[in-house]
Amino acid sequence: MDKNLQKVCAMLQSPDGMRRCAAAMVLTELASKEPAVVKALGEALQNGASQLLTRYVLEAFDAISTRAVVPYVLPLLNAEDLEIKLRAVGIVARAGGDMLPEIKKQMGSATPQQKLVLVDILARIHDRAAFQIILELLFDTDFELVKETCQAVRRHIADAGPKERVALHKQVVKFMTSVRAKKNDRVLTSCLLLVGYIGAPDARNLLLKYAAPRVLGYIRRNALIGLKGVEITGAAINPVARQLVKYLDETDPVIAQHALDIVEKLPLLKSYDAQWRKLLKGKHAPIRAFAARKLAATDNAANNKLMLTLLGHEDPHVSEVAASTLARHKGATKLLLDALTREHHAEAAWRLAKILKPHSESIDKKTIKKFSALAVRDIAEGHARYEALFYFLRNVDSKLTDTVLRETGLKFKKVKRWGKAVECLRQLINTESFDNETRYELSVCNLKQSPKDLSPHLRIEDHALRGIQGLLPNKVFNILDRLKKDATLDAADLCYVGFHFAELPGADNADFSRALLEHTVKHWPASKEAKAAKNKLKLFAGSVR
Repeated sequence: MDKNLQKVCAMLQSPDGMRRCAAAMVLTELASKEPAVVKALGEALQNGASQLLTRYVLEAFDAISTRAVVPYVLPLLNAEDLEIKLRAVGIVARAGGDMLPEIKKQMGSATPQQKLVLVDILARIHDRAAFQIILELLFDTDFELVKETCQAVRRHIADAGPKERVALHKQVVKFMTSVRAKKNDRVLTSCLLLVGYIGAPDARNLLLKYAAPRVLGYIRRNALIGLKGVEITGAAINPVARQLVKYLDETDPVIAQHALDIVEKLPLLKSYDAQWRKLLKGKHAPIRAFAARKLAATDNAANNKLMLTLLGHEDPHVSEVAASTLARHKGATKLLLDALTREHHAEAAWRLAKILKPHSESIDKKTIKKFSALAVRDIAEGHARYEALFYFLRNVDSKLTDTVLRETGLKFKKVKRWGKAVECLRQLINTESFDNETRYELSVCNLKQSPKDLSPHLRIEDHALRGIQGLLPNKVFNILDRLKKDATLDAADLCYVGFHFAELPGADNADFSRALLEHTVKHWPASKEAKAAKNKLKLFAGSVR
């Protein structure tokens, strides 16, 4: 070893922690495999190295990549620091088969947690001897250890090349046929998982064999789980699909779901549509929804008609697939419009109106006019569908819809159909079209159908009074003049409003009330409302004195 390298190794014994770390960093760059370097780094680990120095030494061992470092690293397999432990595992694993005797020795006395670390190392070594140890572990009575052993293979099998995978697959298959393995179903099920995780070309047929209906249920489930890890392409797609589609309607929901997980990934052609239609009435909700999605894949007339019928399917999952499909398919616009025209049930009409929302841009003026007329007719005839129709129209052309609602409301007001007028005008409340004029017209219509109960708690909730109160502070809109000149209002209406505002605090409310009460007395002097208004005015006069 040259003098410079000796100096760097000597720095590893320095009392200065930073100098020791710097020395380890330099040795990482040099990556010298000289025994003296390995020994110096190993002794630095053994002499109470800090966590930081430990990481730098492990980086150096990683770079050196020689079996000689393993004895120094083995104790770190039990390190509490996860990063250090994983680094140590990787270094030991790279030593390959040379470490198997030591690993087997440690496995005998290891704690369950230590066994998991050793299993992870074994799973990284893709040779026959290491994998045989893994297979023997499948007989362990600790179910969690067996489970983690299979998962370790799953995690690290991606590092194995095609030839290694084929060799490991053959090893598992041979192990499965051994007398000892045949007597233990749990070992068999674990082997099926390993076959799937390894994913060799021959895995597909073996797993399909164990997934057949004549096999015990829990074995079938593991075979299907294993099959999920196998890549299915080319000519293998249809044979696999034909077998698995049969399992989609089995009574066992777990088997059906596993089969579905595989079938979902296969690029199946239209020739399977007949099976999907049958599965719409199948036993399991996820399968029914999958069948609906497969049938909805293409935007054409036949599929869209089917989706329209599926809106009424008893399974909400299927119904929702149909709804989202129709909302997405541009070719379904006319079909949906025709359905909305025919539909008289309010709830179903609402659903169609919401599905049509994404189609709004393709609706022409002729269609808008048609549905405007339908909505107006529904209001007049008392059909609850009108709200859904106006929701649909507002998504298409909000301004035109507001105009139709306002004009229709005023027409109803003119013929004194107050309730219908309110139904139209109240839909404008949260729109840009709801100006002071519209607020006034709505308040008048509400006033005409108000019970005019003078109880304070009922007057507070009266929409007519609340609407008028909202207009009163507006100096531009003269609510007093409008009320006095409105021919639709009578003594009962104005006296009721005047009485309410007389009860409210504030000079503006008092002046407004007095003016309405005086107007009532002047224009309807012989009415009972005039008498009540006079009494209220006397109270005003008494309060002023």
